[in-house]
Amino acid sequence: MEPGCSGTSLGPEKGLAQSPPSSSLTATPQKPSQSPSAPPTDVTPKPAAEAVQSEHSDASPMSINEVILSASGACRLIDSLHSYCFSSRQSKSQVCCLREQVEKKNGELKSLRQRVSRSDSQVRKLQEKLDELQKAGASRPSSLPPLGREPPKMNPVVEPLSWMLGTWLSDPPGAGTFPTLQPFQYLEEVHISHVGQPMLNFSFNAFHPDTRKPMHRECGFIRLEPDTNKVAFVSAQNTGIVEVEEGEVNGQELCIASHSIARISFAKEPHVEQITRKFRLNSEGKLEQTVSMATTTQPMTQHLHVTYKKVTP
Repeated sequence: MEPGCSGTSLGPEKGLAQSPPSSSLTATPQKPSQSPSAPPTDVTPKPAAEAVQSEHSDASPMSINEVILSASGACRLIDSLHSYCFSSRQSKSQVCCLREQVEKKNGELKSLRQRVSRSDSQVRKLQEKLDELQKAGASRPSSLPPLGREPPKMNPVVEPLSWMLGTWLSDPPGAGTFPTLQPFQYLEEVHISHVGQPMLNFSFNAFHPDTRKPMHRECGFIRLEPDTNKVAFVSAQNTGIVEVEEGEVNGQELCIASHSIARISFAKEPHVEQITRKFRLNSEGKLEQTVSMATTTQPMTQHLHVTYKKVTP
């Protein structure tokens, strides 16, 4: 309902007092009476809630917005309580799980300590036995020469073969051939040494050039007849052959031929019947070896040729 116009000027408070509160969000604008002497009244429309709040700020109940805000805060509080309760239950579960893991680890640590203790006891017992053995060994004289003594002097008998002494490696790889074999190559390491006796010790160890798989191996002794240049070459081979070769040394060249050959009863055929070897030190300081052989099916034919370089004296 709109208020009627009259000659009496209505103030803003009186006009608002006569207007009943509106249930809508905006109040119906008032049309104040005009007076020549009175200044114009502010007729800007105000929201109904603000009008009600200004009129009944001390006595009226909460507004709709306040109720909504209060309800929203209560909902947030309830949600927070739910979250706290859930996280509290989850934390208790995690604490229980961690406690179980700690107890399990403590059990494992206890078991480990027991095993370490037993191991320490066993180590002490072994150390005691080792000490006893060392004491017993120290009381017995050793038949071995003491460690660290100077190398033995070369026996004068083997002086003519001193040019063969040392450790030698094939350089380049050795070459092998024979009518009944496919041509092949091999690496070979040679050790020729002495221990002060009137003989030289030797070992020949051949290997596959690619796989380094062991191949032919032999070891033995080289003896000289005193005051002569006559040489005997005694060899045992992994092929089941034992042989004695004899010949002569002339300067830095040794030529020998098989004197006797023995073999195991189940050696493969064809059997080796004769072997010759020639060693010489060439002008480059390298050792050369040439081996020829005859078998039950083939005449004397060159079998091996290899050149070695010295790696140690």
